Amino acid sequence: MSDTVHSGAKKAAPKLTIEQEPMADDQAAPASDASSEQAAHARSALGDQAVGFIKGLGASLWAYADTHHYTVLYGFIGFVLAVLILTIGLWSTIVIAIFAGVGATLGQIRDGDNGIVNFFSRLFGGKR
Repeated sequence: MSDTVHSGAKKAAPKLTIEQEPMADDQAAPASDASSEQAAHARSALGDQAVGFIKGLGASLWAYADTHHYTVLYGFIGFVLAVLILTIGLWSTIVIAIFAGVGATLGQIRDGDNGIVNFFSRLFGGKR
């Protein structure tokens, strides 16, 4: 039979953490101090290489973004639109885009710059 007894008593749930008591000063450190220092140094060097790689990658991405403004801008806009369409749906995204466009148009009119209005008047106007 099984060693466990199935009684009505509840068992305590296992702990998810390991409790460790701090080492006292009088306890001797393990003899592997040299090897642990080497391992720590190796982890530090690996971390420095990873940070260097990330810094280099970031610098190259910023250099690309500086030379290709519109590629990065429209890529980001496409990403945001894709996320919006996938999360809230197509029609809600279209409504948000229309309200954002109307807001940008009103803001340009208030600023005295009629770029969007001029674009649509050239697009739909009879004169070419």
